Amino acid sequence: MINMKKPLRIVVCGTTFGRIYLEAIKQLRDEYKLVGILARGSKQAVQCAQKYGVTLYTDVNQIIKEEVDVACVVVRSTVVGGMGSYLANTLLMKGIHVIQEHPVHHNELAECFRNARKSSCFYYLNTFYPDLITVHNFIDTAVKILKTSKLNYIEVSCSIQVLFPLIDILGKVLSGFRPWSFTTIPRSTKNDPFNTVIGEIKGFPIALRIQNQINPTDPDNNTHLLHRIVIGTDSGNLIMTDSHGTVLWCPNMYVPRGKDGVLDMFGTSSFLNLPVMEEVVSIKNTTFQSIFTEIWPNAMKRSLLRFSEMTISGKNDSSLTQYMLTACQVWQDISNKLEPVQIINENQINPITLSDL
Repeated sequence: MINMKKPLRIVVCGTTFGRIYLEAIKQLRDEYKLVGILARGSKQAVQCAQKYGVTLYTDVNQIIKEEVDVACVVVRSTVVGGMGSYLANTLLMKGIHVIQEHPVHHNELAECFRNARKSSCFYYLNTFYPDLITVHNFIDTAVKILKTSKLNYIEVSCSIQVLFPLIDILGKVLSGFRPWSFTTIPRSTKNDPFNTVIGEIKGFPIALRIQNQINPTDPDNNTHLLHRIVIGTDSGNLIMTDSHGTVLWCPNMYVPRGKDGVLDMFGTSSFLNLPVMEEVVSIKNTTFQSIFTEIWPNAMKRSLLRFSEMTISGKNDSSLTQYMLTACQVWQDISNKLEPVQIINENQINPITLSDL
């Protein structure tokens, strides 16, 4: 059957992380047609517009509903010192569908949803990381495990820059957040780059270690990690080593006792035949360059396809709206528990492989 649906005319606002959106859109020609880029007119923005052969807008008022269906707002929101939320609301009030990059303050998120509803259009907050192949498979596997195994604890480490998507990852694993509560554990030493927050989500104990450091001159770098998560159950541990790493299933060690009460380490129990560790996802020989050229655009395609399906359905999902508003509240609650962000200077980083050692 021939698909007679016209591609959605789309504009990307911002040309830093926005370049990932641009690459993904280029691969979704049946769903989207790139018609413009909104930026301040920098050399990079001009080059992007030339590369993709589209109009470079330098003022949001140049964008009109008659020419644009969707806008991707890939500009920092107010809560992190940018104009993203202003752009999102301005575009929504024009009747243009909006995808906005995380993070967004709860009150601004609520305003965006209200303006979308008033203008009969769609608004979607993109946390991005859950669509990465590693994270997507981690979430899917965790949900399956928790259908048959009791959840005992969750351990998480992340950098402050990706705390918001971490909350979304946990919400997807646990099917929500309520009730939740957190408290702060003081740093053991002033040299500890991490803040520790402990608490509960839906009654399950959780411990978060958050690298609460920022280099003001290079805020996107100097992170020790993105996301590292352990889901501990009575059957075993599901471990995600990194957002771009390996997902491992490690069954708990269990040695049955014989009739005499002695541990039967040499018997025939099915527990003894369990693999000590299995790889759910193994990302081997991936370079950082391939992350930016392949893995991230592929993840963004999932996000954009989901949004395209939303607009086609013509139905706003009120449960998704409430979920994202609640996720914002959880993120802000944890953020408020953290100590003031530690300002760091750029470290000298040497690229090292195992062969170098």
